[in-house]
Amino acid sequence: IRGLGGGSRKAINKCRKTARTFYAIDTGYFGNTKTKWVHRVTKNNLQYIGPIVERDSDRLKMFGYKYKKRKLGSKILICPPSQKVMDLFNQPTPEAWTKQVARDLKTFTDREIEIRLKPNRTERVTNKTIQQALADDVHCLITYNSIAAIEAMMEGIPAIVLGQNAASVICETNLENIEKPIFPIKDTMDAFMCHLSYCQFTIPEMESGFAWRTVNETSELPLWDPTKK
Repeated sequence: IRGLGGGSRKAINKCRKTARTFYAIDTGYFGNTKTKWVHRVTKNNLQYIGPIVERDSDRLKMFGYKYKKRKLGSKILICPPSQKVMDLFNQPTPEAWTKQVARDLKTFTDREIEIRLKPNRTERVTNKTIQQALADDVHCLITYNSIAAIEAMMEGIPAIVLGQNAASVICETNLENIEKPIFPIKDTMDAFMCHLSYCQFTIPEMESGFAWRTVNETSELPLWDPTKK
């Protein structure tokens, strides 16, 4: 099932209702630029939700990952999800969700709040990139299930996720901690990104069967052990 259009949402909901296995395909977690050449593939979910799996680091260079230290900023950046996402999860509209998050934040902080509505595809990869937004004195990014959370941590900015999100295993999930959100140390972030690099694929890797084998073997592999050197 590709994307979250009307037909895709119906198919996902039917699979969930009937306990039928499905594979969701969408934009890769990281590595895409102007050309969308990397695609994530997830079994029975929209993103990988679970603990970090032990993986090699061989694919990180292929997707251009490099760890960045924690950066300090003053503003809070809210990145609301799309209407399609909210419809699938039976959530309020993106506008209502954003207003509620902003109201809740005022209980815990007096920081300036900025809202970044999702630009169109052309703008996102040219003059309104998430990296440009994050470079503008951002203390923390807040989203629902957007991969913007992963992009924020790749730039050294903490993130808070409030929905099903692959990043929830290494980032903050509670607005109450907005002043001191957790941020992964290098070993944890690297392990997380190593695993995500095995959750996304190129078209040739799909055609060869590599993606199919890799996604289906995930549950059989050992989990990452932070105490293991």
